[in-house]
Amino acid sequence: MITVLGGTFSKLHKGHKLMLKYAFNTGNRVVVGLTTDEYLKHNKTYKGFSYSLRKRNLERFMSKLGNDFEVLPLGTRSGNTETNTDYAAIVVSRETMGTAETINRKRISNGLKPLEIITVPVILAEDLFPISSTRIIAGEINTSGKRMKPVRVGISTGNELKVSTLGIYLATIMRNFEVEINSEYELDTNQPFGDETYRMAVKRAISALNERDYGIGIESGIFRESISNKCLDIHVCAVIDRYSRITIGTSSGFEIPDDMVNLLKDGLEESRAFEVLYGTEAIGKHNGVIGAFTEGQLKRKELILESLRNAFVPRIAAGYFGLDQKL
Repeated sequence: MITVLGGTFSKLHKGHKLMLKYAFNTGNRVVVGLTTDEYLKHNKTYKGFSYSLRKRNLERFMSKLGNDFEVLPLGTRSGNTETNTDYAAIVVSRETMGTAETINRKRISNGLKPLEIITVPVILAEDLFPISSTRIIAGEINTSGKRMKPVRVGISTGNELKVSTLGIYLATIMRNFEVEINSEYELDTNQPFGDETYRMAVKRAISALNERDYGIGIESGIFRESISNKCLDIHVCAVIDRYSRITIGTSSGFEIPDDMVNLLKDGLEESRAFEVLYGTEAIGKHNGVIGAFTEGQLKRKELILESLRNAFVPRIAAGYFGLDQKL
């Protein structure tokens, strides 16, 4: 029984190593199709290393996993997988699963048993984008996925609390990053209601992206719930990355008094409405309305942090949401 996989392996990174470990874990003989120099020349955007060097590095690592393996030249995308009767399984990443499915359709049409498809999760780099040889060769990350230059994260805001809270959150998921404030943005209103909150958060995020890795927009909006007909304050965070993929997260919500809601409908911003009614200035830049309501038990910083964390959930758990696909 043989388990097969193929690739260029220009830079042997964590993703490659995981695929090879999966292959050896099948207990079968492992055959790796290593793309030829000619294939590399016509199918890759970067100038790769020679076949002999790639093979030597590959075999050195594979010898640590087992002895029953072979590395063969691969001149086409599918090699001989469509006709070989000895192959039983194929190891692929999520981004190359389609190739394996095509191979199996050809095998069936050739009267052969389809290969067992073993799908390996894509390994994310520090910046939550997939590790790839292209990125390594470009000097953006190393083979372990560490960023060689800081992850650039922009945020559209004039509120220092949002900026500092973003820095606190990012420090929990990555080490090398820079938060950059974008002050060149326009808002449709000072106090959004309902779905308008999402649109404004996204608008802020897009404005903050520019040529950065990520753009962040955080907006506090008023949402009316249908059970008691009361209004809730909910923070919405939008995250857009350099590939134009948007994820959204919200905080938990808390009720706003009716007299405040009436002032908000008249166009006042929430912190200003609180000031008019209760006399506390610039509350939105500190503990927020929720800090006053709970006497400091819950602060606006915690709601901002919650919305940020929830917006990044699909990125941290990329395999569940399809965000580990080839970019």
